[in-house]
Amino acid sequence: MNIGIIGIGNMGYALSVALSKKKVDIINVYDRSSYKIPKFKNIIRADSLASLMKNSDVIFVAVKPADAEKLFEEISFNAKGKTIVSLVALYPYAKISQQIPSAKICKIMSSIAVETRKAPVLAYCSKEIFEDLKELLKRLGDPYLTDEKVVDALVPIVGSGPALFAYFLDSLSQYIVLAGIEKDVADRIVSLMAYSTSNYIIKNNIDFHALIKKVTTPSGITIKILQEFDKRTIKGNIVDSIYSKMENYLKS
Repeated sequence: MNIGIIGIGNMGYALSVALSKKKVDIINVYDRSSYKIPKFKNIIRADSLASLMKNSDVIFVAVKPADAEKLFEEISFNAKGKTIVSLVALYPYAKISQQIPSAKICKIMSSIAVETRKAPVLAYCSKEIFEDLKELLKRLGDPYLTDEKVVDALVPIVGSGPALFAYFLDSLSQYIVLAGIEKDVADRIVSLMAYSTSNYIIKNNIDFHALIKKVTTPSGITIKILQEFDKRTIKGNIVDSIYSKMENYLKS
């Protein structure tokens, strides 16, 4: 398969790493600005946008929302029979379809975590197009076909998730530093804790409440910390913060 990626920022770079795993495929990449590409033999820097479109069957678009409208209009002339996969956050599926009527369109949401090939990938398109893309999307992680409203609503969780997760992990790391550990070691300890816990949850197919119950004991330190979290309504504040900012963003 010949795959194109337009926009080689952090997201596009992560995509190119994940998609390059199957060495028989050619990954054509392009960005208007200066950019670096991973050093894999099957990743090729396209000379132009027209060249990328000509030599690619499936094209991932990973540009900023402000640049998307102009970009979609430009590639529409060379998109007949192609499959366009948009990662442009909150850009309407209907608008892409109007701009590029001759192509198959799929709108997805994921994050730079696709580089691990273990990220959630939310998709909105026809079932037929999704089935055609499914094996390709599995190189990024776990693909889910859902409604466009869900794809958009989960932008702050799936798309922004790595940054939010890192923010909370940094809080735990700061506590370890207060205990007398160097910051790089503290970050490593917290990262391993997060990694091993996530693997435990997935491996055992256990929900979060069940895991909390497994770890806590009556009058133990864990339950006391969680009770303090509840007293300070930390969970509610997190949900409210995400919901309110997302609502304001959509209105702006």
